[in-house]
Amino acid sequence: MRGWIAFNISSIPQSAWITSAILNLRLWVKTTSNVSQLGDPTGRLYGVYALTGPWTNWGINWANQPSWTNQDSALSPVPPGQGGWYGPIIWMQWDLTGMVKDWQSGGLPNYGFVVKDTQENASLLYSTQFFTIHQVPDQTYYPRLVIMYVYPDEVYGMLVVIVAETATITLLLRRNKG
Repeated sequence: MRGWIAFNISSIPQSAWITSAILNLRLWVKTTSNVSQLGDPTGRLYGVYALTGPWTNWGINWANQPSWTNQDSALSPVPPGQGGWYGPIIWMQWDLTGMVKDWQSGGLPNYGFVVKDTQENASLLYSTQFFTIHQVPDQTYYPRLVIMYVYPDEVYGMLVVIVAETATITLLLRRNKG
């Protein structure tokens, strides 16, 4: 199983500095029932890979899926436990900061990404499924891409204040010693 997701990041100003971008997917079900409290016994990792071509939500299938790149890819281990409609809220997370920075700069076109098992051809058949916007009761189940960013002017302003305060404190300490 693979999942394709796209987020529109055009509202992030070009001048902003992206400090982090974390993808959160809420776990729906895993095909293994032998899950210990210590983690997923299969040891599976799921990767997120930037797509290199366009696709449409209802037009994508196994035969026409776009290719992807390993550039800025991210991995996450499958956590312990089962999620589900009424089960515990279990999220998997991936750090996509590099990928989102490349999208923002134009270094990599934003066609979204694919989420897939890194051991698709393993002898142990296994599947992890996540909630999507098409199968959930409300938005608390939605996939999320949480992007943190700052404006360079704000950073420069904070640095000026820090340098000025440091200089003032240093002068006061020297004055008190003398």
